[in-house]
Amino acid sequence: MNILRNTIFLFIIFTLSNTIKGQDIIYSKPDSLIYEDYIKNFSKDKEKPFSELIINTAKFFLNKPYVASTLEVSENETLIVNLRELDCTTFVENCIVLSGIIKFGRQSFNDYCSLLTYIRYRAGEIDGYTSRLHYTSDWAYENEKKEVLKNISGEIGGQVIAKNINFMSTHPQSYKHLKDNKENLAQIKKIEDSINSRKAYIVIPISAIPANSKDIQNGDIIAFATSADGLDYSHVSIAYWENEQLHFIHASSRMKKVVIEQKTLLDYCKSSKNCTGISIFRINN
Repeated sequence: MNILRNTIFLFIIFTLSNTIKGQDIIYSKPDSLIYEDYIKNFSKDKEKPFSELIINTAKFFLNKPYVASTLEVSENETLIVNLRELDCTTFVENCIVLSGIIKFGRQSFNDYCSLLTYIRYRAGEIDGYTSRLHYTSDWAYENEKKEVLKNISGEIGGQVIAKNINFMSTHPQSYKHLKDNKENLAQIKKIEDSINSRKAYIVIPISAIPANSKDIQNGDIIAFATSADGLDYSHVSIAYWENEQLHFIHASSRMKKVVIEQKTLLDYCKSSKNCTGISIFRINN
């Protein structure tokens, strides 16, 4: 990151570190041991390019089990740290955050928790279930405002897609914090209205991937747009070039673990019944 942005982020981490000490954090001893092992292996890599750091971090998690809904274990919203089991979103979040703390040179567990909170929650603050950034498009939008990343989809063949995002509010029974909570449901509807008002759902169609894949870099975040009604994206991953072909690393629900995807990005999209294209988010560095 450039000097100004790096300074801003160090200030944010310092401020959040002092704040998060008063909050509950749910994690296990194995999680702290995995964190210590990561720091031991990567603390010397501060000067490496961020793209290399995030790829190496992604590989650190290879074969870790895929487990869904690991953030839904608490009745009251609190920071969940689970480095033992990952879904596609928590995998990507952790790759960004862990790479970030190596780059920033602030490597305490509290610093890690602070940056994870900053990326996972609206305005970087935990304020109930709806403060968590549930929709990928909302997560990207909010983290672009925080200067964590940039949505480059429009620069590499992406098109603005008109789609009504309302899956959570129309499927409250699928979410334990919505099905019996009218206040949360009403707030989610407001968030969906805000997402839909932005006109910022930019998707690179599958047909445009071959012409634009050269502009996707190692470590970029790939979000897979879906045809499912009311939903923006169904999956996220980390771009990875291997043998001059574009693949990706992800927590795979099919393989039940973190893997380097054997199919190329294009072949993966073509083989999916619901994929309509991709969006690309680049971490600022």
